[in-house]
Amino acid sequence: MSNTTTLQFITRLFNYTLSIPMIVFGIIGAILTVIIFTKQRSFWLHPSINYLLAGAIMTGIHLPSIYLQSILVNGFGLGLFNTNMIACREHNFLLYMTTVAAISFPCWAAFDQYACTCHSASFRLRWRSLKFIRITIIGTILFWIIVYLPIIFVSDIINGLCILGPSYYTTFNTFVLTPFVYSIGPIFVITFFTLGTVKNLRNAAAHKRQGRLTKQVRRMLIPQLIVLVVAGAPFGFEGIYLNLTSNIEKSIFRLGLENVFSQLILLLFHCNYVCTFYIYWYMSSEVRKSTQQLFCKRLTLNSIGTIDTINANTMALRARNSENCSGDA
Repeated sequence: MSNTTTLQFITRLFNYTLSIPMIVFGIIGAILTVIIFTKQRSFWLHPSINYLLAGAIMTGIHLPSIYLQSILVNGFGLGLFNTNMIACREHNFLLYMTTVAAISFPCWAAFDQYACTCHSASFRLRWRSLKFIRITIIGTILFWIIVYLPIIFVSDIINGLCILGPSYYTTFNTFVLTPFVYSIGPIFVITFFTLGTVKNLRNAAAHKRQGRLTKQVRRMLIPQLIVLVVAGAPFGFEGIYLNLTSNIEKSIFRLGLENVFSQLILLLFHCNYVCTFYIYWYMSSEVRKSTQQLFCKRLTLNSIGTIDTINANTMALRARNSENCSGDA
């Protein structure tokens, strides 16, 4: 087996053994996050959880509609967005819009944690009201829709690949927007507000104001933000390398090697979407309790349904036997 064939095999192996389980667990996690955060009043009234819930919804859209398409193309060699212009434009637009929106909401949650520890009561009331949070969620989605709308017009199929065609917007997206929104921006926002939160918590009064759920939300959020920073940095700067080396003549082996690293970076980046629910479950006893109640309730309902079916069958059988006995008499 040649080196090039080996690299192609490794790329497909990543999709078969890692990508498919990741997308399955990610979709399950997104669904459970939405169910648990909306079922319990204390969750959906908590400001930070509203942001995390919005992120889970965007994840539930991104994984089946975008990441699954990428798996089918890279892992199974299907055409999809590499052969159809409309599919290409739809894929690229949703790829950027959903990923950046999903990244934005944990950053907003980091801001909310800073706001809830602020000593100013007016600041807390202003920036943590549910009205402001819901406007922020809708505004964030609309903002990224507008920012990435030009992608619909610059997307093109070149040499059998769906990419962003040469344009001023493509250059801006590659060298400025993508590194900022995937790497520099989240790192700055997370660092700034996390340090501010720590500083505020040194105040004894601020620490006493924190409820049990708020403290658990902070424990849930910190690992998610770390994953976001670590996974986003390579993804944010990969496009710059590919653009700078696009005019260089590359061997088949180098192209295969770049493809392997691209798949690794993509897998690492999607840890943002796959790991969130499991981080919440591990870090929060409230989430574990709600998850257990959800499954126990479902099992109980299934058991009751089974018992009712058995009783109904038993009653029907007895009635039939009674009719037979009456007929014999």
